[in-house]
Amino acid sequence: MSNGRRVTVSTGSRLHLGLLTHRPKSGREFGGLGVMIDSPGWTVSASASDSPTASTEDRIVVADSAAAANPEAAQRVRSFLKRFRQGRETSVLSLDINVSKAIPSHRGLGSGTQLALATARAIDVTLNDEHVSTSGLAEVTGRGLRSAVGTWGFESGGLIVDGGKLESDAVGSLAARLDFPADWRFVLISPQSFSGLSGDDEITAFRDLPGMPQSTTDALCRLTVMEILPAVQNQDFDKVSVAFEEYGHRAGEYFAPAQGGVFVDPRMEDFGRLLAENGIEGFAQTSWGPTCAALCRDDEMAHQAVEIVKSSAEASHYQFAVAHPLNCGAKVEISDR
Repeated sequence: MSNGRRVTVSTGSRLHLGLLTHRPKSGREFGGLGVMIDSPGWTVSASASDSPTASTEDRIVVADSAAAANPEAAQRVRSFLKRFRQGRETSVLSLDINVSKAIPSHRGLGSGTQLALATARAIDVTLNDEHVSTSGLAEVTGRGLRSAVGTWGFESGGLIVDGGKLESDAVGSLAARLDFPADWRFVLISPQSFSGLSGDDEITAFRDLPGMPQSTTDALCRLTVMEILPAVQNQDFDKVSVAFEEYGHRAGEYFAPAQGGVFVDPRMEDFGRLLAENGIEGFAQTSWGPTCAALCRDDEMAHQAVEIVKSSAEASHYQFAVAHPLNCGAKVEISDR
């Protein structure tokens, strides 16, 4: 099959405020709360060839800027492609994959899941006109083993509540999804040379952490259901800000033994305090960090927040960016080659 077309998939990033539970005595495992943002994001293109060759020879090209942001991109794409091909028969013997934009790796922005799903979706549309569900793509590429926020965020964007998973589930359930107020902004703060836990270190951390206390799970569930969801629905910025920060702090306290504190980068506590002194709350770490995000009411507040944190003596060691909420799933475009 040579369809003479190129399929391009563009994603955003996901912010993850923390899991709802870990190693519970019974019931669902993991769960969590997060929101999708428009940048940074992946752009992955795929096209197919049916040239008769003796073996499959896929071509993967990663733009210099994408490789600089995520040096593992080419290797990851190749592994996802290999997993996707397993057990599938197709007349297409080779694929061209091009990565032109990337989410920086190990920054707490869900780069691995968004790349896996973008790659798998681009290949699936190229070969099959999109026959596999998003959760199916996550299972095929080995994502969603713990959090499903990025998986459901890839599909629909918005504020995502992951309801956790049973032992038999491949991916956590989507418990709730809401549009996030479009005028609100997130100021992202990330150290230039500092990474959050990932890979074997992340596996070890989850293995060594004791079960999350039921009281912590109860508090996080209360914040999610009784505070954050209705406040987002009502576009009550002040209540969402307070609840976001409390959620992030409670989740961070549980993970503190693995990451050295509520924040994996101790300087983030100073940034959060500085913002709070200037009336800007809603400051929390995303996933294992080191990136933290401050929720802002609009562009003006976001600009103010950036100027405040840039005034810190440590600012030269950090990167600052303003992201918009992303209330739609990954974009799929089909064009002639």
